[in-house]
Order: sequence, then C-alpha cells, then structure tokens
Amino acid sequence: MARRVALGGLATGMWGMQSGVQPVFASGGATAGKYSTIPSAKRRFYGRVRQGIYQFLQMEPAVMKGDLKDPLITEFFAKTIIKVVGGIKEKGCDWNECISKEKRTSRWNDFKAASDLLASAFRYDASDVNDYLPQVRIIRAMHKKVAKIQKAIEAGDVATVQQLYKNCKMDLNKYTPMVELAQLDSPDYTHEWDTRPEVWCQGSFCV
Repeated sequence: MARRVALGGLATGMWGMQSGVQPVFASGGATAGKYSTIPSAKRRFYGRVRQGIYQFLQMEPAVMKGDLKDPLITEFFAKTIIKVVGGIKEKGCDWNECISKEKRTSRWNDFKAASDLLASAFRYDASDVNDYLPQVRIIRAMHKKVAKIQKAIEAGDVATVQQLYKNCKMDLNKYTPMVELAQLDSPDYTHEWDTRPEVWCQGSFCV
C-alpha cells in the first residue's frame, strides 16, 4: 500500500527522510521556543505514532463485528516489522558472531514504544518528571488496556475486547492534543504514514 505523508506549514530550511531529502514542514504554535526535546521528538516519533493510530482504528469494524480473527486485528499484534535484517556480515569480520540476526517487532509494540517516548518528550522544563506528565499517564493507561485486549482476544471474549477498545479510543482522544496531534476523527488517520525519522538539514548540518 502506498505511503503518504501529510503536509503542514512550510518550515525554514529543508527536511528529508533517511532515504533522501524532501521538503518538510515544521510545527510552530504551542511548542515554538519551548523545551528542545519537543521538535526533535516530533521528527522522530510522529510517523510511527500516526501509523500506529491508523492501524488501531482500522481494527474497529472487525472489533465491533466480533470478528477477532480478522487480519486487520491479527496483523496489528503480529511481528511483521523487520527492525534488523538478518544475514548481513560486518565488514572486515569473518566470525559468525559478526553476522546479523533478524529482529522483528509488531505494529503494536512499535506504537507502544513511540507513543510513550513522544509523550515523555513533551516537557516544558528539564526538571519535569516523565512518570508524572499527564500525557504519559494517559498513554500508559491505554497501553495497559491494549494488553488486556490481547488477552481477551486469545480467550475469545468479544464483549471485553469491544469495551476495552472503546476505552482505548477515549484515551487516545485525550492523548493526541497533548502531543499536538489531530484527534481520531481527523483525515490524518485515514491513510498510512512513513515511519522513518525526519531529518532537518541546513547546509551540511543535519539533525
């Protein structure tokens, strides 16, 4: 499925994906001039979080229908994302230990990690404690519900899955504006996203 990246306001300089330089768009507004972890976190995690929300919402028709074996549900939790390609030998090394082993993760696990890191980055002072930030507490509460959804799916408990799914959506609707993302009824979550980090370049300097 072709990936599309949503476009916002034009930023100074050029942005690029890891595979090549393309124009990018910076957020201003609430985070302009604030603690520096925020713009960096947006570049690193926005794509992964948006993709995770998109795939989570894709599950809804099957969840509400009670079809817990629908591919859109199973693929959300399946380890289909290759994090490390296997069989790659390090240059100048002839030992077996130098050959990479394939590592995979699921869209759910990737979203869980990215959404937590994004929430933790939305600090406006270096002294803020991550565990006490409201957006961190909300997204971690959502994570616990999704873990319960997995167990309920394994048990075939449709009613529990449906109720937990609705509760997760409420958590996400609270979380998204706290990290300057659109709420769940936005067109942002009707298509796939490029999950690679964005890179900002000005001349030869890139971050």
